[in-house]
Order: sequence, then structure tokens, then C-alpha cells
Amino acid sequence: MEQFYPIPPDSPLSAALRHCWQMDHQGPALTHETIIPKGLVEVIFNLNEAGPVTARIETETFRLPRCFLSGFHSVPLHTWLPRRHTLFGMVLNPTAVGRLFRLEAADFVNQCLDLTLAHAPLLALWHQLLEQPDFPARVARVQQWLRPRLPQLTPQEQFLDHYLNTPAAAALSVPALADELCYSPRHLTRKLQTLTGMNTEQTLLYHKYRRSVELIHTTSLSLTEIAHACQFVDQAHFSRTFRAFTQLSPRDYRRHKSHLPGHLFTTPQ
Repeated sequence: MEQFYPIPPDSPLSAALRHCWQMDHQGPALTHETIIPKGLVEVIFNLNEAGPVTARIETETFRLPRCFLSGFHSVPLHTWLPRRHTLFGMVLNPTAVGRLFRLEAADFVNQCLDLTLAHAPLLALWHQLLEQPDFPARVARVQQWLRPRLPQLTPQEQFLDHYLNTPAAAALSVPALADELCYSPRHLTRKLQTLTGMNTEQTLLYHKYRRSVELIHTTSLSLTEIAHACQFVDQAHFSRTFRAFTQLSPRDYRRHKSHLPGHLFTTPQ
């Protein structure tokens, strides 16, 4: 069961927090979950006490920490879920991460950074969330924790958050994006490298890829039409880019996708 709570746009909390979610899994032991890159920065609380959750990124296998930061991955995350477990997540604006935790994308991209080591107060918050009776109570506790820590964002940071969080935003060239922000192209690359771990060209390509995932889930467009809508050079460019991020072809992803965008599940036979 999945639960979501979007933060109202007029809430002061929206400067840092986009939405909260909770996934309560009950099913066959060791369900395999593949999470393709989603372009979201999430603080995830692993509230499972029945047993460890095993995960793998590329060739590294590890146990999910109690609280970890997951960001602009460029490769899939694999997890093996126990029979019962609960995960609670906060989806943050990218610019808020550096302000809240003094971290850059290089610190957490393509890994599950243990935030209780990088930011000790989150261990206390993990215990408090574990004690809450339900999802609404956890959302309320997280909002209470965040209010005194809210960052003050510049207009450029607000624009970048909107752009990075919205796959459907108008595709911009590097010069056009720099002009929108009143940045030089070099300064824009430095800023995006800090937020996403990618340079400007890589970030724009990632943006197209994320838009393609959205369209696969929300439309019946053909893959050729999706490639065109996302402004890939051609179908082959779309397929190469999609496979580079997901290790799947767009056709295979569409065939096996679940109700949750970016998540694929398989169970033991």
C-alpha cells in the first residue's frame, strides 16, 4: 500500500519539501524491486524492524540504513524486500539538501548515504517516526521537525528547483537556461554539478529521459512519438539514453512497469 501527501504550494514548507510518502509492503519474502533513476532527492526512513533490507547499486551490495539520502542516480537501485516492511520518505527540493545537510550531489549520487552519520539529529527523528501510529502522524512530525530549519531560497534557486522537479517543463538549451537564471554557462554548470552531480548537457539529457518515463506511464503514445515529444534526436538516441540510465530498453520497461513510476517488482517463483 502506498500513501502520498503533497505539500500545498502556498505552504512555507514548499520551499524545501515537495511531498511525503509511505510504502507498506506485505507479500512474498524477498520480493525484488528495481528502482530506475527518478531524478528525485529523497530522505528515506527505513522503518523495518523485522529484518534487514538488502540493496545493490551496480556491483556493491549493502543493507539499507535506517535513514538514507537518495538523489540523482544514473543507474538503477535494486532491493530485496522482506515479507513485511515500511518505508517513509520526504521528497526534497534539490537546493534544500545543501542548506539542510551541507551536502552536495557528489556525496550521495549512486549510493544510499547513511544520513544518521552525516546529520546526527535524523537518528532521533527516525525513532520518533517509528513510534508514530500512522502515516498522517508521521507527516505531521516531519513538518514539525522541518519548520525551524527552512532555508531561504534565492529566485534563481527557486527556478532551478521548479525546473529540476518538473520533467514536463519546456526543454531549454544550455544558453537559454543560463539566460533564464542570469548565470554564465560556466556558473550554471558549477551550480548543476553541485545539485545533480551532472554538468549542464548531462542534466538536460537526464531531463528528457525523465520526461520519457512520465509519458510511458501517463499516455498511450508510441515509443517513436515519445522520442519526438522529448526532443531526442531520433528513436535510436532515445533507446540508447534510456538503456544507459535504466539497463532496460524503453519497450522492456513499458512491458514490465508497475503502477508506481520508476518501480518494477518481481516475486520468487
